[in-house]
Amino acid sequence: MTDHSISIDTHPEPASRMLGKWMSAAMVVGTMVGSGIYLLPTTLAPYGYNLVIAFLLTGFGTMCLAFCLARLAAQIPGGPFAYVTEAFGETAAFLTLWSYVVSQITGVAGVAVAIAGALSHVVPQVGSGPGLIAVALGSIVILSLVNLRGARSAGVLQVIATLIKIVPLLAVVLFVLVRLGTGQPLEPLEPTPINVSAITIAGALMLFSLTGFEAAAVTANVTRDSTSTVPTATIVGTGFTAVIYLLSTVATLMLLPSALAAKSGAPFADAIAPILGPLAGAVVAVIAAISAFGTANALLLFAAEISRTIAGARDLPPVFRKTNRVGAPVGAILIVAAISALLVLASSSKNFVALYVFITLVSTVAALVLYIVCAAAALKLKVVGRWAIIAVIGVFYSIAMFIGAGLEATLWGFGLALIGLPIRAISRWLNGSSRSAEASPTAPRG
Repeated sequence: MTDHSISIDTHPEPASRMLGKWMSAAMVVGTMVGSGIYLLPTTLAPYGYNLVIAFLLTGFGTMCLAFCLARLAAQIPGGPFAYVTEAFGETAAFLTLWSYVVSQITGVAGVAVAIAGALSHVVPQVGSGPGLIAVALGSIVILSLVNLRGARSAGVLQVIATLIKIVPLLAVVLFVLVRLGTGQPLEPLEPTPINVSAITIAGALMLFSLTGFEAAAVTANVTRDSTSTVPTATIVGTGFTAVIYLLSTVATLMLLPSALAAKSGAPFADAIAPILGPLAGAVVAVIAAISAFGTANALLLFAAEISRTIAGARDLPPVFRKTNRVGAPVGAILIVAAISALLVLASSSKNFVALYVFITLVSTVAALVLYIVCAAAALKLKVVGRWAIIAVIGVFYSIAMFIGAGLEATLWGFGLALIGLPIRAISRWLNGSSRSAEASPTAPRG
């Protein structure tokens, strides 16, 4: 039962400015394919065929969570705030989505810094100091301008960035197929015996690389025909990403000796070096920067759209639901960008670096709250029908992700969620005398 009756605007922007099917799918794939995939061959090289089993297990767990979100999206318009409100009430919805918004804001800052880090392999001057700050802040400004033009503009950018960022992933798979077709030898995977311990460790290493599958659901309110588009984009996008992750990681390890891959700082670049020669490192670095740019674009859109939805429930100040002429949440976009920019500036301080890294970890954990709550919502609302076992698996898989993050970060993540309660109370006060008074046109004016 909900705390109050709420109405979520499921069409805040004109249909012509909303996301289509391909854009929604690109949101999923583009968000999941982050910088982490480019180092997976290095971290997983010592585990041999254990990594394949671990990939299948983590991929299955992720697909279970994606299935829960897809079923919720198919039956309840309005995105995650609507799902959680319907199942557990407004307070639970606020705490869940507040945590998610904070995680996305810190994510924008972190990924903006990663853009500069990737480009530093080509232009060393942007790897630290003023150069790094300039690239990171410039990226945030550009992405803010894109998002201010509406969700569709962000969607176009996401499609382009996604197509570019999967190039090295597909390239290594293609190179392996060419070698197989021409009879050239491939490198064997590390001959590590298959055992539970190795599978568990490999699974833990790849656990967070498959996050981001919620992207289509989070942008449901700015997606055309969301009850059909979002479920399809969620399942297809998640499945495609999981498969390409497995194939590209194994392919890279078939092109590089495992001992070399385990020490490589850029395994994909090393794998395609025989084809591209000395340009390989620069090409992959630029693609990694574009990948990070696309991810930051999505995170900014997520933070702004969820903030708008929460503000629509009067749980954030009214400035967050202020829109421009194309329906974009201008207030939310500018505030998210400003906070992200401040975090980038603060991260340049040596005294702040350790704290910033910790905040990023805690906010990552906070985002996991959305997964377990939505899986539980799918169970309670019975949207999965006879496939309730999938939602149960999703809940336990979410718990495994919390365990993988560690107890301290998990506790701080829940603490971060609770910090939102006084902000909610202040926001409701700023919004006037609550929705009940707003619904009474005859109420006396102060």
